[in-house]
Amino acid sequence: MKLSHLLNKNVAANALLRHVLSSVLGCALVLMISEVTAEEVKVRKPVSPVVKTKLSEVFFKTVPDSLEDLQEIEKQVTSLTKSSIHSTVSVRVGDAQGSGVIIDNKSGYILTAAHVIGLAQKNATIILHDGRTLKGKTMGLNRGMDAGLIKLVDEDKTKISKLPVVKMGDNSKVEPGDWVIATGHPNGYQAGRPPVVRLGRIVSQKKHLIQTDCTLIGGDSGGPLFNMSGDVIGIHSRIGPSTSWNFHIPASAFQNDWEKLVSGDMWGAKPLGQNAVLGVNGVNTDQGCKVVGVTRGFPAQIAGIKENDVIIQLNNQRITGIEQLAEVVQRYKPGQTIQIKLIRDKKTMTFEVQLAARD
Repeated sequence: MKLSHLLNKNVAANALLRHVLSSVLGCALVLMISEVTAEEVKVRKPVSPVVKTKLSEVFFKTVPDSLEDLQEIEKQVTSLTKSSIHSTVSVRVGDAQGSGVIIDNKSGYILTAAHVIGLAQKNATIILHDGRTLKGKTMGLNRGMDAGLIKLVDEDKTKISKLPVVKMGDNSKVEPGDWVIATGHPNGYQAGRPPVVRLGRIVSQKKHLIQTDCTLIGGDSGGPLFNMSGDVIGIHSRIGPSTSWNFHIPASAFQNDWEKLVSGDMWGAKPLGQNAVLGVNGVNTDQGCKVVGVTRGFPAQIAGIKENDVIIQLNNQRITGIEQLAEVVQRYKPGQTIQIKLIRDKKTMTFEVQLAARD
């Protein structure tokens, strides 16, 4: 069964489960930082021990097929809600705001998205799930992967040591169709509302990108994506033109570059504020990227691209799938005009598309 069919059949089941999940926010922070030696960095690298968690058989089915299945999913989601909510924070750096997740209460490390923090060595305000605020400092960021790190520097070390934390998961175990939980602060921090929890499934998983159908909006960026064992497997990065087309940075992106992030390095060729958007969602095919959704008002729809078109080329670059298409689009700036070659009803057609800016 194709994954797109799997997800379509699963919509009704997911809808029944949405009522189980509600609310959660917290957020305000200003930081300072201390020097970290290379030796200390290696000791602190977040490598979590492998703990096998036995999940119900329903999580390995294509779709839930009974009331008992839904009750098992509800039970597991409920058991993970507290830890996922309590570890999720609101992040404010200047006028920018987003979300993050606490993974270390000894050194005070918080994972977030690079576009949320902008630059290293900036003061940040962290708001906890219950509204308490702590000071922090932005650390390193990989703009190319959109991975960013914050370190809590509040003078009250005891307060930091008592914060709830979650561990980072193993991305090699992530597969399309897996159930996931996403938390964050949609539309930014709101006093009295804890981080909001959303349930969904993985649409596709690549080395540098995870796509899910979890419903996310602005303010969720930088928040965590959990597997059903409660481990962080990703950080919200690109919130798609449709609220159910969302992309997450794999946790491995942080683990692989941990020393650079802790040291405050900034790298990655993509300058902030110059992200282009096409406005399609798709699935990989042997020919290229099959369009399964076109967002109204975005460049693709304006140019005449439709569902079921198979995009095979962007300018002179052959297109092999949705992830690669997204990467190629990001080589261009908003306002630039590109040529999209596609197959429609067995005919090859070419469209000129003027890219727009992505928030």
